[in-house]
Amino acid sequence: MKKELLLASALVGTVGLSGIAQAADFSMSGHTRNGVTWTDTNAGGDATMAGNQQSSLTISLSQVTDGGTTIATGFDVTNENDAATDSSGLTFTFNSGVKLDVIEAGAAYATHLASVPSASGEQGVAATTSSSAPTGLDYADSNDLVGFELHSAADAFGVDGLKLGVSASFNGDAAATTSAHAMENSMSVGASYVTTAGDTSVTIGGGFFTGDTVATDATSDVQSTAMSFTAVTGDLTVGIGYASGAYLKDKALAVQDEQVTGVSVTTAGAKYVTGDLTFNLGYVSGEGNDEILGTVATANQKDSYNEVGASLGYTIASGVSATVGYSDRTNKDEQAALTGNSGTSWYIGADVSF
Repeated sequence: MKKELLLASALVGTVGLSGIAQAADFSMSGHTRNGVTWTDTNAGGDATMAGNQQSSLTISLSQVTDGGTTIATGFDVTNENDAATDSSGLTFTFNSGVKLDVIEAGAAYATHLASVPSASGEQGVAATTSSSAPTGLDYADSNDLVGFELHSAADAFGVDGLKLGVSASFNGDAAATTSAHAMENSMSVGASYVTTAGDTSVTIGGGFFTGDTVATDATSDVQSTAMSFTAVTGDLTVGIGYASGAYLKDKALAVQDEQVTGVSVTTAGAKYVTGDLTFNLGYVSGEGNDEILGTVATANQKDSYNEVGASLGYTIASGVSATVGYSDRTNKDEQAALTGNSGTSWYIGADVSF
């Protein structure tokens, strides 16, 4: 028995966990959101009104070793009523400020994008799978769970405000197919820089993502180059972002997967805070040419997505806020209007968070 205890102690010490107490620090966070949406699609007919109830509950666990390394993980008990538990992997934060994420780590280019303001609320016309146009800058962020993301400290190479990142994932068990897409390996690099110009704080971020597919029919892999910019002056924040590239899309059973080329997406937004009120404006415009794997897309296969949104938030009390939101969305599939997935929507609701 003594030999087994010595062996266990040696193994724990090897991975740097010997200084961890038996119980990690524990915290919870989440929210409950209740509201009403009113939607009027371009398909005609009466507008619809429906209740909207969403909630989330996240458990966070962390501990600090005797050497000063913080080890953190966590999981969702529920996230927006998805009734699923999802672990967040492991994060190691070292004394130098360097961080290492392992297992479900993410993509470095998406991590370092500056956060462009957008409208708050749960408004929006129903989404559709028939249109392949992207709706955000991180459309290419698809990684296998086996991977890592390494983050530098906030002063990479001695430059204050500069952060660098690199990530990769490895799906060695993915079997080659002809027309069924699955991510094989991926790699991403990203960078962000925060500086000041007078009274304005400026953030620039972005990077590159590339990934392989196991589908031999595919003539394009997943890739994206993205960049975004935000500026904060007092209570006003403005931002803009752009991404371009290609990605592959999983379709329903018995429908061949697709490749989407000529992808581009632009986001822009503004936020203004005055007292307990927050005003948000957001804009998204994306397009891409989709076709079944192995077939070159033509001009008339272009899908598009456009949305303008606005919201007004009011802080009622600590942890309690109210939101009124509006959006106007247009979806097109191969240049044909999707009237049932286009139109206007309003939302009014309250959020209680902790």
